[in-house]
Amino acid sequence: MHFKQLFILISLVGILFAAGDDVEVLAKSVEKNGDIVHAKDDVVLYSQKYVITADEAFYNTLNGDIDLSGNITILEGAEFSSRSGKASINLKRDIGIMTPFFTYMSENDLWMKCESGSFDANYYFSKKAITSSCDVQDPDWKMGFTTGEYNKESKFMHLYNTLFYVKDVPVFYLPYFAFSTDKTRRSGLLRPKYGIGKDEGFFYLQPIFVAPYKNWDLQFDPQIRTNRGYGLNTTLRFVDSPYSQGEVVFGQFNEYEDYALENNLKNDKHYGYSLYYDRSNLFSSLNDERTEDGLIVDFQYLNDIDYLNTLNGESSSYNKLVTSKLNYYYRRDQDYFGIYAKYYIDTDKVSNDSTLQEIPTLQYHRFLDSILLDNVYYSVDYKSTNYTRNEGSNAFQNELTIPISIHFPLFNEYIHFKFTESFYITRVDYGNASLADNFGQYSKNYHTFSLYTDLSKPYDNFYHTMYFGVDYILPGLSKRKGHFESYIPINDDEESLNFDLVQYFYNSAGEKKVSHTLRQALFFSDYKYKYGNLENTIKIYFSDSLTLSNIINYSHQYANTQKIQTVLNWDVDEYSFDLTHTHENNQKEEVTNFISVTASTDYMKNYNFFAGLDYDIEDDFFKSWRIGWTYDKKCWNYMLTYREDRTPKLTSSGTDVVNRRGIYLTFNLAQIGAISYDFVKETGNEQ
Repeated sequence: MHFKQLFILISLVGILFAAGDDVEVLAKSVEKNGDIVHAKDDVVLYSQKYVITADEAFYNTLNGDIDLSGNITILEGAEFSSRSGKASINLKRDIGIMTPFFTYMSENDLWMKCESGSFDANYYFSKKAITSSCDVQDPDWKMGFTTGEYNKESKFMHLYNTLFYVKDVPVFYLPYFAFSTDKTRRSGLLRPKYGIGKDEGFFYLQPIFVAPYKNWDLQFDPQIRTNRGYGLNTTLRFVDSPYSQGEVVFGQFNEYEDYALENNLKNDKHYGYSLYYDRSNLFSSLNDERTEDGLIVDFQYLNDIDYLNTLNGESSSYNKLVTSKLNYYYRRDQDYFGIYAKYYIDTDKVSNDSTLQEIPTLQYHRFLDSILLDNVYYSVDYKSTNYTRNEGSNAFQNELTIPISIHFPLFNEYIHFKFTESFYITRVDYGNASLADNFGQYSKNYHTFSLYTDLSKPYDNFYHTMYFGVDYILPGLSKRKGHFESYIPINDDEESLNFDLVQYFYNSAGEKKVSHTLRQALFFSDYKYKYGNLENTIKIYFSDSLTLSNIINYSHQYANTQKIQTVLNWDVDEYSFDLTHTHENNQKEEVTNFISVTASTDYMKNYNFFAGLDYDIEDDFFKSWRIGWTYDKKCWNYMLTYREDRTPKLTSSGTDVVNRRGIYLTFNLAQIGAISYDFVKETGNEQ
C-alpha cells in the first residue's frame, strides 16, 4: 500500500511544471522547449487570477501567451466561468479571445453564448450573442444582440441592437438595453414603473438608489403623469445602531393647472413627509437585565389625501384618519415609565384646526407586587394627558389608580378567591374655551370580589381546559364636581357582575380543535341598562388548513348585534381561500356592513389564479375587486390583473371618490428585472 502511494507521488512530480512565478501547469504530459511549455491531456493551469482546464495548451513563459484547444474551461473567481473550443490568452496583459464562447455567472444563473468572445482586465466582449437565465437547450426567453460588453467591476451588462424572444418568436426590439447582474447593495437605477391612464396619461416613475455607506441609503423617485403633473419623493433609510432602524420620506406632486381645475381639486400641490424610527436599548443598560426601554416614532404629515394617492402608480386604500404616534417606555424592575403622543389628520376635512390631538401622554405604572404578606398585592398607575387643538376646548387630565388585592386558594386550589380595593381619582383643567366650569374632578373607590377556577380534564378522545371567573364590582364612595367634556375618558364603573368563560378543546394528539370565550356583564345601577354587551368568540380548527372563527358582540340595550364578524380561512396544497364578513352598528345608527373575499389556486403547473373583492353591503357598491393570474418559472414570471378601486381625493367642496379601473401587467425576467404596464381609467363617483 505504501509502495502504491509512493508511485503516485513520483508520477505527479513528473507532470507538474512550475512554468513561472505566477503560473503552474499540471497535465499527463508536460514538455518544455525553450520558452514554450507544451501540455497535453487533462491540462490544468493555475495563475493568480484564473484556473484553466483544456485538452492541450502551449504556454510562452517569456511573454505570457497561452494557446488552448479542446474542452476549455476558464474560471475567474467563484462566480464567473466560461467554455470554448479554442482560446488565446495573454496573462501579462490580461486579454484573450475565445471561439466559440459560452459563459455562466453562477451568482445569478445568467448565461451567454456567441460565436466569438474576448476579454480584457475590465470587460468581456461578445458579438452576435444570446443571453438568458432559462434552460440553455430550450430557453423560455432569450435576448439576442449584435454586440455586448460586461463590466467585471460594476457587474453591468450593456447590450446593443437587442431583440427579445419568447421561445423563438421575436417580441420587441431595443437599440440599447443595460442591466445589472450584481445582487449586492449598491447605487444605481432601480426597476422603473410604467402605466397609461385615460385621464392621467402616460405614467413613468424611475427610482434612483444611492448607497454610499452600509448604514444608510437614499432613494429618489421622480415621476411624471403626462396629463396630470409631476412629482418627486425621497426616501432616506438608515440604521444608527445594532438595535434600531429608521426611514424618512418626503415629497411633493404638482398638478397641471388644467387638471386641477377640471377635477375641482382643493390643492394643486400635494406634499407630505413621514418619519419612522424603531429602537430598543436607547437608555437601558445591556448589562442589566432589570432594565429595558424602547422607542417607536411613526409620524406622518400631509396636506391632503392625494399625497398618498400619488406616491406611486399603485391603487391603494387609505384610512381617512391619518394617525401619527410616538411611544417610548422605560422599565426597571417593577417600575414602568412611558411617554406617548398621537397626532391626527382627518383627510375628510379641509382644515384640522378642530381635530383633537393627544400631545403628550405621560404614564407611570408599578407592576403587581406583594406588600406586607405574600398573598397581598398592589399596583399603581398614573397617567396625564394633554388634549389640544386650535379651535374648541383644550384639556389637561391627570388620572391615578391604585388597586390593592388579597388572594386565597380554596378547596385544595380548585377555586380561587381574590378581593381588590381600588382607588381612582382624576382631575381635568380646561383652556381655550368659554365653559361654565373650567375644571372637572372625580374620585371614587370600589371593591372587587373575584371567584374563579382554572380546570383541565382528559377524556377518551379529547382534552378540555376551562377558566371560569366571576367578578362582582361594588362602588364605594365617590365625589364629582365641575364639568367633563365628552372626549374625556373616566373610570366610571358601576355596581356590576362580570362573567368570563374561556375554554379550549384538544384532540388525543394534542392539537387544538376549538377555542371559546364568553363575556357578559350585569349592571345594578338604576340609570344604566341592566345588561352589558354579550361578547362571544369561537374558533374552530377543522384541520391545520381550515379554520372558522366568529365574533358576536350583542347589545341587550339596543336589541341588536353591535358587531358580528365571521372569518373563514382555507389553505391546503395548491388552494387558498379567505372570507371575512363584518357587520357593525353604533349608537348613532351608523352601519358598517362589508365582505372581503380572496381566493387563489396553483392547480395548474406554474400558474397561480387569484381573485379578490371588498364589497360594501350597506351602500351596495364594490370598494375594490381584482382578478388575474401569475405565471411563474425559475427564470421568469408575469402577472396580469384587472382591478377596480374607489380612491378618495380632496376637492374644493370636500372629499370626493374616484373610481379607477385598469389592467396591470408585469413581466419579471430573473436576474434582469421587470417591466410593468398599467392601463387605468378614472371616472367620478358612481353609485
